[in-house]
Amino acid sequence: MRTGESSRSPADPAPSKPGARGGRRDAMPGARLAAVLAIVALMLGACAANGPASPSLGSAQAPTPGPSGTASETSAPSESPSERPSDSPTESASPAGTGLETVPTACISIGAEDCRRVVAEIGEQLPSGTAAVYIQVGPFFCEDPAGCAPSLADRAEGDVTIEAGAGALSWHVKGDPGGGPLTFTRQDAMGARVGAESLPPVTAGVRPFTLGHCGLWSGIDVGGSWWDPVGPVDGDHSDSVNEVEGTLAILDPDHATFTSKNGFTVQLVRREGEKFLPYCM
Repeated sequence: MRTGESSRSPADPAPSKPGARGGRRDAMPGARLAAVLAIVALMLGACAANGPASPSLGSAQAPTPGPSGTASETSAPSESPSERPSDSPTESASPAGTGLETVPTACISIGAEDCRRVVAEIGEQLPSGTAAVYIQVGPFFCEDPAGCAPSLADRAEGDVTIEAGAGALSWHVKGDPGGGPLTFTRQDAMGARVGAESLPPVTAGVRPFTLGHCGLWSGIDVGGSWWDPVGPVDGDHSDSVNEVEGTLAILDPDHATFTSKNGFTVQLVRREGEKFLPYCM
């Protein structure tokens, strides 16, 4: 029932009207009505002379008759943009690029300083409100057979993948030899979200562990959760992309370290839920 409606159904008899009994006339004589209206007019004039009405009262408007004779709803006072509540998630969300420094990030084949630069600049490419859960900066490619330093100066191109929502966003990155802004080209993120297949619990300690067919790109699934590589990762080491035996040291419920038999080491953090894994040939 809407506010202002009675509980009477249309089939109920109409209630009797006060002052309608016995044919008695309740109308006010014409002369008396004119006198009352004159007094009301004088009182309204006196109120107007005392100044404008208060904002809490003067802004209200009486309903105006609608076409059918019923009262139509009045329009609410207009709100300024700063006062108007927003139902749009993009308007109320954090600006693009903010908060990425707290998202777990792997820096593959690139140093920490350049990795932070990539994250800062790619944040400007993200749609507002993007809830990133993991960032993979790299790998950045080395074209020199003798090897390259882990820097944008020596590795001018690479890829960045950001896991967010139900999928992932990916860009190809090119550095400017003159030190100018990086160039980001959006590309398809080739892969799928996969749930963990191992069973909990996560037990602290060191255990044998073998990376999958595509190394880190096969994912690390232990104790009912995926474990994401974070920090510096040597993407030039062959063990990073191949099946290799090693040990997994669970340091606490959320942190671990994998070390291959050939000395490749990577730090890991546990995540909740599914993980985006690239297609592996």
